[in-house]
Amino acid sequence: MLLQAYRLLVWSAVGPVFAYLWWRGRRDPAYRQRWRERLGFAGSAPLPPGGIVLHCASVGEVIAARPLVERLLRNPTWGPVTLTCTTPTGSDQIRRDFGQRVGHCYFPIDLPGATRRFLAHARPRLVLLMEREVWPGFLHQAQCQGVPVALVNARLSELSAAGYQRWKSLMAPALGSLRMVCAEDADTMQRMRAMGVPAQRLQTTGNIKSDVQASPALLLAINALRPAFSGRPVLAAGSTHAGEDEALVKAFQRHLQRQPDALLILAPRHPERFAAVAELLAASGLRHVRRSQGQSVARDTQVLLGDTMGELMLWYGVADACFIGGSLVPRGGHNPLEALCLDKPVLTGPHTANFDTLFRLLQDAQALGRTEDAHAVFEQWQALLQDPTAAQGRVDRGRLVHLGLAGALERTIAALAPWLRINPDTKRCGSVRTASQRGDHVWADANTFSGELVALFDLAWWRPRGTVDMLDAGRGHIHKVADKAGSYLMRHYYRGGLMARVSRDLFLLQPVERSRAMQEFSLLRALRDQGLPVPRACAARYHRVAFFWYRADILVEQIADAVDVARLMHRQRALTAAEWQLLGQAVRQLHESQCFHSDLNCHNLMLGAHGQAWIVDFDKCGFRPGDSWKAGNLERLRRSLRKESRLDPDFRWDAAQWEDFLAGYQHIGPPGETR
Repeated sequence: MLLQAYRLLVWSAVGPVFAYLWWRGRRDPAYRQRWRERLGFAGSAPLPPGGIVLHCASVGEVIAARPLVERLLRNPTWGPVTLTCTTPTGSDQIRRDFGQRVGHCYFPIDLPGATRRFLAHARPRLVLLMEREVWPGFLHQAQCQGVPVALVNARLSELSAAGYQRWKSLMAPALGSLRMVCAEDADTMQRMRAMGVPAQRLQTTGNIKSDVQASPALLLAINALRPAFSGRPVLAAGSTHAGEDEALVKAFQRHLQRQPDALLILAPRHPERFAAVAELLAASGLRHVRRSQGQSVARDTQVLLGDTMGELMLWYGVADACFIGGSLVPRGGHNPLEALCLDKPVLTGPHTANFDTLFRLLQDAQALGRTEDAHAVFEQWQALLQDPTAAQGRVDRGRLVHLGLAGALERTIAALAPWLRINPDTKRCGSVRTASQRGDHVWADANTFSGELVALFDLAWWRPRGTVDMLDAGRGHIHKVADKAGSYLMRHYYRGGLMARVSRDLFLLQPVERSRAMQEFSLLRALRDQGLPVPRACAARYHRVAFFWYRADILVEQIADAVDVARLMHRQRALTAAEWQLLGQAVRQLHESQCFHSDLNCHNLMLGAHGQAWIVDFDKCGFRPGDSWKAGNLERLRRSLRKESRLDPDFRWDAAQWEDFLAGYQHIGPPGETR
C-alpha cells in the first residue's frame, strides 16, 4: 500500500518537476531538452544492451565513479557500460570524461511506466547505483524484470538513516532488494543492516574516491596556472553552499586587512548559484573575476569565482590550503579526498556528518583543521602559512590516512565480480533471430542456429541430420533431436487441469511476445545471462490456429549426462548431503534473481555427472518482486518429495534430508556460472 501511495506522490510531482525544468531552462536551455529520456523512452542514440548501467545523480557522483568506470572499460568481458544521471551538468561531465566510450541517457523519473521502458530498452545485465541513489519504484520494477541492482560507494549518514526509519515500510523493501551494498564505512553498513539489508549482501569496501589520483593532464594544468598567481597565498573554498559564501566573503574582507595579497578561490557546489554568488561578490566590493568568462587573475584580483563544472581539483591543486564546503552550514559537509590526494592541508567547519568516519580519521590523526565559523577558517589558514613545518606535518599525516584508505576500487570490484563475471569458455546467449511464415513465428538464438528457422520444429527436417527420439515427460512428450552441433529437447506445450478436457494444446490467442513459448524463451535467456543453472533456450515457435487460438513449442539445449532428482531417487540411489546442499544453493540462486518457478518439484531439479545442479521447465514462470512467495515455493518442492514417497515405498527420501537442502539454500552465494 505504501508503494502505491509513493507512486501517487511521484505522479503528482511530475507536473511541478517539468515546470521546474522549464523554468531552469531560461538560463540553461539543456534543462528543456531530452524530456523523453526522463520518461523512460529511448534517446537519440540507442543504448548498448546486455551490459552495465551505472547511475550517478550529478557531477560529484560522476567524478567519484571515474575509477570504477575506467576499470570496467579496460576489460571488455564486463560488457558495455552505460552511464545515467539526472542533471545537464552531470550529462556534460559524462561526455567530457568518457565521450563515446560509454552509452548515456538520463535516468527515468521514478514512475512504473518510465522505469519499465528504461529497463526494456537498456536491457542491463546489472545496474549499479552510486552512493545514495535509492529509488523505491525503480528497485521494485528491476525485481519484476529480474535485473540485479547493487549500491556502490554507499553512504548513509545518521540523519539520512533517521529519515529512512520514518519511511521504513517503503525503504526497507527497496534496500532489501539490493543484491549487494558496497558501503563506504562500518557505520553505513550497520545502518543498512538495521534497515533490513541481509548481512551477507553487505561489505565495507571504502570510498572509491580514495583511489583517485591526479592525472598527468591535471598536474600540467595546475603547474601552468599557479605561476599566474605571482606567488600569492591562495585558499580554495570548494563545494560551498548558501550561507557559507556570505560568511566566507565577510570573513575574507576582514582577513585582507592583515594579508592584502591573499587570493580566495570560491567554487560553489551548485551551478544554479553561480550568478547569485557573482552578485554577492559585486555587492561586497571585492575585486573578482569569473572563470566562466575567461577572465585572468590580475595582481589586484581578490577573489576568483570558480563558476565552471568539473574543475574543483584544479582549484584545490593551485591552493595552499583547502576548505571543504557544506560544513559551516548544517549540510553535513563534502568529501575531502580530492584535496587529500593533492597533498593539501584540509580545513572544515563543524558539520561533517555526511563523511563522519573519514573526518574522524583525519581528526584522530591530527590531519584536519576543524573550525567553528568562517573567521576561524582564515585564522587557521594564516597559522599554516606562518608555520610551513606544521603545515607539511598535517599534509604528511593526511597522506598516511589517504594511503590507508586505498584499495576501495579493488574491494568493490571483488564484491561485484560474481555478478559481472563472464566465463569466456561458456557459450552464452547470442542475439535473437526471427522468422515468420504462414502463421508461424520463430525466435532463435543466433549463436545456435544460423540457417532455416521455421523448419526447426519439423521432426522430418531433423531425421536426415541426426537423431530423433521421443521421451516420456509429464502430461506430454519431449522429442530429443540432434545434429553435428549438439543435442536439443523439443517440447510441445499442453494444457493441464480441467481445461485439458476442452483443448489439449490450444491456447487463447495472444501477442507473439506474450505467448508461453516466447515468454519461457526470454526468461531462460535472462537467467542464463545472469549465470544461473538453467538450460540454454535455442528456439521457440508460436503457431497461430484459426482466429482465436495458437499452439507453441520450445527447443532447449539438452544438459549432457544429467538426470532428474525424482528418477534418480526412484531407480538408483539416495542423494548425499552434499548433493542436497548443491540443489539448495541452486534454488537460492534462482530466488535471489527474483525468479518464481511455478512448478518447483523434484522432477524439475537435475544433477549432472560432474557435480552440477540444474533447474528446468520454466513454463508459466517469471520474475516476481518481494520475498513473501519464496517460502511457499520451497514448500511446493517439499510436498512433491512427500508425494513421491507416498506413491513409491522405495523412493529414497526421508525428512532429515530436507535439512541438508535448507543448509544449502540458506548459504547466499554468488550466481552460479553457466555450465
